[in-house]
Amino acid sequence: MRILLSFLCILLAVGGLTSPASAQRKKKQKPCTVCQNNPKLYEELGIHHGPFAFGQSNSTQLEKELVWKAYWLETPHFRIALDLDKWKIPISERKAYRKELAELKKKYPKVKDKAASLDPWYRIHLYGERAEALYETFLRQTGRTQEEFDTLPPEDVFQKAFKEDFEGVLQDYDLKHERAAIFPAWLGLGRYIGQPMKFELMLSQTEGLFLEYKKMYTGITQPRPQKWNNKIETITKEGLAQLRTRSLWFGISADAEEIKHDQHMHNAILHNLAINLMDGYMLYLYDMPIWLSEGYAHYTRRKNTPEWSFYDAGEGSSGPEKDARDWAPLVRKYVKKKTAPPLTNLIRLNDYVDLDFEAHLCSWSLVDFLFAQDDGKFGRFLTQLSIQPNGAGSADAQRDAFKEIFGWTIRQVEENWKAWVLKTYPTQ
Repeated sequence: MRILLSFLCILLAVGGLTSPASAQRKKKQKPCTVCQNNPKLYEELGIHHGPFAFGQSNSTQLEKELVWKAYWLETPHFRIALDLDKWKIPISERKAYRKELAELKKKYPKVKDKAASLDPWYRIHLYGERAEALYETFLRQTGRTQEEFDTLPPEDVFQKAFKEDFEGVLQDYDLKHERAAIFPAWLGLGRYIGQPMKFELMLSQTEGLFLEYKKMYTGITQPRPQKWNNKIETITKEGLAQLRTRSLWFGISADAEEIKHDQHMHNAILHNLAINLMDGYMLYLYDMPIWLSEGYAHYTRRKNTPEWSFYDAGEGSSGPEKDARDWAPLVRKYVKKKTAPPLTNLIRLNDYVDLDFEAHLCSWSLVDFLFAQDDGKFGRFLTQLSIQPNGAGSADAQRDAFKEIFGWTIRQVEENWKAWVLKTYPTQ
């Protein structure tokens, strides 16, 4: 559950990015039990433990302002802050974790693949690996490659643009570099599937600290999970202030959500990162259609495990009161009894609070159905929506995208989905 990503925060100071070597000199913390703060691994794997830009300032400043000693990790596409407790792996699940830790050991030779518990260093590196795996999956699903996005301006160019003439700096970069043909010239896209800077995660154990962060930097006075658009104020040539997206952030408190299991937290991260990746694709200018982003988040999370559901909700709402583990038979039942919410209604929703339990399940099933069409159509559908200059969430944009990519009207999408559900999903 979370508050709808509808608020914007103003980033007044990004804070300079520093090299791994500089980070080592400034960061006084016991060596990482995973990478041992090895500069060679930093360079080979594109990681380091800060300091770096985060939220409305940077990791060093946040620790001072919140009186907070966090664990920090930067990966090729993410920046993560974590203060989760050490977690003991249940005996019944050690085999699965040993497999994951064995993969981690291939990168970090000091990893103990038979560890009985995960200290915060292990946890932050595992979440970094999981986030990167989702990023790679998203690239495949959209039919894009990181090499294409690497033709766009890097973070240091955006750092300069935020401080100077934003449009002028980016135009100057484009004059000297050729961007991949898929990217519209009118969009100020960055290398992180379109975002100017890396995606951010804050994984806090305590409710109080997380609430303090939200109060200080978002103005929100409750500790529920939050997705946030970190924005920065730039000045145009005419002297006008303009807000621009810097990065998309997700934060959660384990205590506030009563999260006891590592995979419960894993599911929460997958669900919310899926939405941030979808919204950030081709640059975050507006939210994607509610049913599509929530359906994709459910689809992504349930690929990991159907346990520990997560439902987005509007401000002041706690989401559906129902829950279930096996969704396919329920969706089949809705279709059979003709109680499934019409797609013509779903494409008009603009707030998560409008999604009831049945709409959540049917949104998941619709995304499941679209992926089943193969030929990369889901990715092309998402791209078609993402580059619409007038917004991806309008009913007209969705109708046009369905017709362009799948060759179906909205009515045909719904009828084909229903037939597929009855043919594909089990009765129980």
